[in-house]
Amino acid sequence: MKRGLLLLGLSLIIFVNQAAWITFSPVSSLVSMELGVTKHMIGLLAILFPAFFLLLTIPSGLLLDRSFHRWLTIGVILTIVGVVLRLLYPRNYLWLLGCQVLLAIGQPFLLNSFAPFASRVYSENRDFAVSVLSLAMYLGIIYSMGTGYFLYTKYGLLSLLAPISAIAIIGTVLYVAGYRILVSSRIEDRLAPPSRNVFEEMKKVVSYRELWLLGIVLGVGVALFDNMTIWLETVLDSIGIGNIAGVAIAAALLLGLGGVAFVPRIIARKSKRTYYIRAATILGLVIYILLALYTGRLLVAVLIPLLGLVMLPAYPIIMEWISTYYPREIHGGSSGFIGFVSRIFTVLLAAVAAVFTYSPRAYFLFLATVTIAALIIALLLPREK
Repeated sequence: MKRGLLLLGLSLIIFVNQAAWITFSPVSSLVSMELGVTKHMIGLLAILFPAFFLLLTIPSGLLLDRSFHRWLTIGVILTIVGVVLRLLYPRNYLWLLGCQVLLAIGQPFLLNSFAPFASRVYSENRDFAVSVLSLAMYLGIIYSMGTGYFLYTKYGLLSLLAPISAIAIIGTVLYVAGYRILVSSRIEDRLAPPSRNVFEEMKKVVSYRELWLLGIVLGVGVALFDNMTIWLETVLDSIGIGNIAGVAIAAALLLGLGGVAFVPRIIARKSKRTYYIRAATILGLVIYILLALYTGRLLVAVLIPLLGLVMLPAYPIIMEWISTYYPREIHGGSSGFIGFVSRIFTVLLAAVAAVFTYSPRAYFLFLATVTIAALIIALLLPREK
């Protein structure tokens, strides 16, 4: 019972953290006018997350390996404090920026917890735990992208912030109710903190060529999708269809949830992880080329959700890959390292993509070019995994 409460509470906190990340992205143009700042300053609120993840992912992974319950709880606390404080001065940009920093610091402790949480709490059913946490992550993005335009235009700025804060409080209560399972002796005894120092652990982690490849592939995939959550509304607004951006991303995430719910387990049991990642990359390349050739409302509404259906399951597949093929005492470090490699691409591409947001053709050709590089790396992965 407590294990279930813990999983549900952590899932809600992850949902909140991801929803808070892109709260303003579906209405960046409108919010920028209300707050009296540029659209790119609103985009900065979202870019903070991959930027801080890049800085903190390896340290957070190592800390999670050494005291999982303590550092995971710090991620939970930073999340609830960040979303609740946003309610105090919702129209003060600098205040929102400060709250976003707290949330961005908490993110790596939450997202790097998937593999170690599954090993410690659901060792007999790792793919289930990873899938549930991944679903929560994507649901948070879906919520913000799918409801942002409607809530803001109907009820104003505060309606973007209050529901997320309420869910954070519920998630924290459930997390506390199941917290003892994390510190109980039978959980901690199963996986004692590693005795090596951090340099020895990282030396072992970086010695795996596979982790480098997974980090690059995941990084490009995450970067491409993050890019659209940040810039798609701005790009499409240049041709008068910006209001479809949030709906298209939300639909992509909803279809992706269906994939996350059953695809990772099927792929893991058939040992087709590499095959799936390659196929998803090829589909992404085709979709970006099509959208570069013609960016119509209907095509965006169809192809972006299709992309989500195929691409989103790749994240839990890679997290399950780590928890299955690598020693449990380096799951946090391995997740952190992959996160580090991946977020280099996320931050880099999010910044560079701003140059190409002046037209849909330029933007989608840029994404297609990046996808070609991802496909080359995917071809280097082991054939049977």
